[in-house]
Amino acid sequence: MKKFILIARSTIYFILFMITAVIFCISAVFTSILPSKVTFITARIWCRSTMFLLKICCGLKYHVTGLENIPTDKTVIFASKHQSAWETFAYQLFLKPCVFMYKRELAFIPLFGIAMIKTKNIPVNRGHGNKEMIKSLRASFAKRLKKYNVIIFPEGTRTKPGAEPNYKSGLSVIIQALKDVEVLPIAMNSGVFWPKHGFIKYPGTIEVHILPPIKPSEFSREEFQTKLVSAIETEQSKLSLTHE
Repeated sequence: MKKFILIARSTIYFILFMITAVIFCISAVFTSILPSKVTFITARIWCRSTMFLLKICCGLKYHVTGLENIPTDKTVIFASKHQSAWETFAYQLFLKPCVFMYKRELAFIPLFGIAMIKTKNIPVNRGHGNKEMIKSLRASFAKRLKKYNVIIFPEGTRTKPGAEPNYKSGLSVIIQALKDVEVLPIAMNSGVFWPKHGFIKYPGTIEVHILPPIKPSEFSREEFQTKLVSAIETEQSKLSLTHE
């Protein structure tokens, strides 16, 4: 009976989410001729509606600690654990103004891709790490950081809670060349409640821990990579791996 209720609640959420997604994607087409600010506002409204639907349909809430670690006088890079689609919506609400580094294939999704481009997110062709691409990404990061916080997922893809970490070194190469930038690690456990490739959304509270900033310029590339991984994974070990 409990599983049936979970499936029913998740189904209701999915239906309502898809309706809002269609509305958002259509609005993205119309706002594409307007300033990017309008698309950003529309995107945040959609993200906020998604969080609301998760709460009322699935009983899924979230709690954030460490907001005081975010500088108020400059933009930063957030390096976050990535376990589900949840963070791509929620981060828009409390890490704003922000853009994401995302896999280039998403830009080809009809309608949705227009919004990804219009909101200044940074595409990356995964699996291609040549010098020209790294140079282009550095330029994109530098340009975005003039106005937005940049969110990256150092493992490159979603991972299951408790899985062996697999951090990519390529991001350290990009970040190391950015002058005076600060990187804030983020530990979180969204995958416990919204499993990777899972349909059921479990009730409970997702924990997001924003950690103190690290300055890549103070370390060698290898030292920075080690410090970043250690910060995230140490905090990650303190988070729950089971839902209610």
